[in-house]
Amino acid sequence: MNGAPLGLAFVGLGWWGGVLAEAANASGAVRVTGGFARTPATRAEFVEKYGGRNFASLDEVLADPETEAVAVVSANSVHKEQAIAAARAGKHVHLEKPMALSVSDAKEIVAACAEAKVKLQVGQNFRRWPMFRRAKELIDSGRLGTPSLALCRFSNDLGFTAGPESMRWDPVQNPGGPLYSYTIHMADLAEHLFGEVEEVQAAFGKVGGPAPVDDVAAGLLKFRGGMVAVLAGSYVSPFLFGFEIQGTEANLTLSDARMPELQPKGSRGEDAETLDVGGGFIEGRDIANAEQFADLARCVREGGEPEVGGTQGVRALAIMRAMLKSRDEGRPVTIEEMLEND
Repeated sequence: MNGAPLGLAFVGLGWWGGVLAEAANASGAVRVTGGFARTPATRAEFVEKYGGRNFASLDEVLADPETEAVAVVSANSVHKEQAIAAARAGKHVHLEKPMALSVSDAKEIVAACAEAKVKLQVGQNFRRWPMFRRAKELIDSGRLGTPSLALCRFSNDLGFTAGPESMRWDPVQNPGGPLYSYTIHMADLAEHLFGEVEEVQAAFGKVGGPAPVDDVAAGLLKFRGGMVAVLAGSYVSPFLFGFEIQGTEANLTLSDARMPELQPKGSRGEDAETLDVGGGFIEGRDIANAEQFADLARCVREGGEPEVGGTQGVRALAIMRAMLKSRDEGRPVTIEEMLEND
């Protein structure tokens, strides 16, 4: 990359903000210029760990000449306000998912960044993980043949553990249980691997978890190319990740428990080939996080657009919003409908 490291400040300094700051420093392409959160002790702890200034307000962040970009890792309800403010201040934006609480709000963010001529990157980073880079290679090379069916399960117990003060228990900021925490990542990944989703039908359930949001969610996705996928998750189970892709020539199984396994046509599951992708599940996450900040810095210094930008962020949100609308109205919902009317 050409030029000095990109000056990046963080807004929202919870657990995930710390994970991302660690990755930003590890990228070698970014210099953390500081962080802002409402709690002074949180700010002090953050800058002690990751460096930069202890910003007492968002305005201080946006006025800082060393801060060229802002990572918005705050509550979902303030994403739009903070991202647009950063863009209007001439700061490039890394925005965590979901971009906003509606598709129309997400589109406003995209428009504000375009008007200000700043880069917009959305933190839907699963496509960057080594196991999914390999999956993309296998699909594009024809090794799997024609994908016909994908089954994704991504669950955790935040419906028990996040707590009443958490955004994750708020049915306005986080409707649908696992949707905005996990399933949205899988929607972006699915479109990256298989093309655009055309229509969604969804089912949700409440099995007794204490959070006021749904406990389980599942969506049946129909793609323009003809294949279908099921994205499902629980908010009240131990951590589980699994992604199975079934093709006409081979099946590919990816999970948090082991390296990917490739089962060619004519073989059985026990004969599957184990693929070394260079890192396990959490290591893959850290690699992807660092890569996304290197990508943002490269785009700022050299031109071009981030691999995951506003277009991808809006579409992933539209899929989640279509699932919610399908739940509420008991019918299939097209993505085009959500892009036009949400």
